[in-house]
Amino acid sequence: MGHSNVVKLLIEEDPEFTYGPNSSGRTPLYIAAERRFTDMVDMIISTCHSPAYGGFKSRTALHAAVICNDKEITEKILEWKPALTKEVDDNGWSPLHFAAKTGDDPTIVSLLLKKSDKSVVYLGTKDGKKTALHIASLHHHGKIVEELLSQFPDCSEQVDDKGHNICHFAMMEKGEYGTYLLNDWLRLRGLVNEEDGQGNTPLHLLSSNEILNYSFILSPEVDKKACNNENLTAFDIISSSRAQDITAVEKEVLLMIFRTAMNDPTAAEGLFKQINKVTQSEAFKEKYISELKHRGEAHLIVSALITTVTFAAGFTLPGGYNGDDGMAILTRKTAFRAFVVTDTIALVLSVSAVFLHFFMTVHNDETVLRKHFLWAFSFTMLGMGAMVIAFTTGLYAVLPHSSGLAIFTCILCSCFFLPFFLEFKLLGKKKNQ
Repeated sequence: MGHSNVVKLLIEEDPEFTYGPNSSGRTPLYIAAERRFTDMVDMIISTCHSPAYGGFKSRTALHAAVICNDKEITEKILEWKPALTKEVDDNGWSPLHFAAKTGDDPTIVSLLLKKSDKSVVYLGTKDGKKTALHIASLHHHGKIVEELLSQFPDCSEQVDDKGHNICHFAMMEKGEYGTYLLNDWLRLRGLVNEEDGQGNTPLHLLSSNEILNYSFILSPEVDKKACNNENLTAFDIISSSRAQDITAVEKEVLLMIFRTAMNDPTAAEGLFKQINKVTQSEAFKEKYISELKHRGEAHLIVSALITTVTFAAGFTLPGGYNGDDGMAILTRKTAFRAFVVTDTIALVLSVSAVFLHFFMTVHNDETVLRKHFLWAFSFTMLGMGAMVIAFTTGLYAVLPHSSGLAIFTCILCSCFFLPFFLEFKLLGKKKNQ
């Protein structure tokens, strides 16, 4: 009998029973929501007359469903008891607070807002009086920020116990920045330049936390010359910092944009476009170099394999050795001589390819790496062809020339050069295109 059937039997036996919490404070409904057992949640709330819904740290089953980001269970619980949207845990967090933190999908936030009254949006946590909007901005969940602002635009003016608004929170952590920071509601209310308890604007926090949000710096609404309680501008803060979270180059770029934006905003925007173009070019170059080295590692395995095989074949000669003088028995045969020459060529070419691949790990210059890679690739392919010829001539040397087997083997080995030819022909067509 499955767990669902056991739950069903227990509920049907006594639907009036509340089913209270266990030793950890979790009720059956909370556990079902926490473990995403949709059928059990549906069974409990539809059959039990008044089931308990409490859980860990005074959270409710709705908290559990939201934390798990389960839309279906969240919707079922909201239909059953919409008042749970106002319930908070020991830290003062409502389900809406957790929805703002968990992910950037506004669907669950929309569900909560439909079933809750306006007061939930303005509810602050016990640890700092942070609202759901503050938490969404802190974690850079732009879609949730925009959802909250579109329905409750005045909630953007609310601050925490240190005077931080939505823009301040966005500058506390690094992350992906959306357009919500320059939302019309924030511009109209002047929140991009609002000061916290220490006189810091969001731009001051951007500098102190070394956050590279150039679009915010270049925005004409942002006051670049604002001073905090210590009479420091954002430029002063970034100038005196030791650049722990950004590179020295990134710091210089940031200072350059700051300095230009303070004096000539139009020139700063042009400067940013040029820097961005160079940065993208450098990023592409780094990606290309990384890709070359990664491919080189794969090709190195092939080259090393050819080296191993040809080296072993060179000392395990077809026909064996003469017991008296230790010389190869088939030295006088033309096919044997062809084997020795082609095996040596294959060995030299593959060792050269290994050598080039090895030195690719030393260089970081794009041109040098590309030349090394192309030469190593050519040596490997030629070494592969020479190895096949050596194998063919080696077999031909030890098999009777009148035997159909020798001729048939040579024909089979020659088939290797057909895909070899077709592949190079295809590469030539792509190059011409």
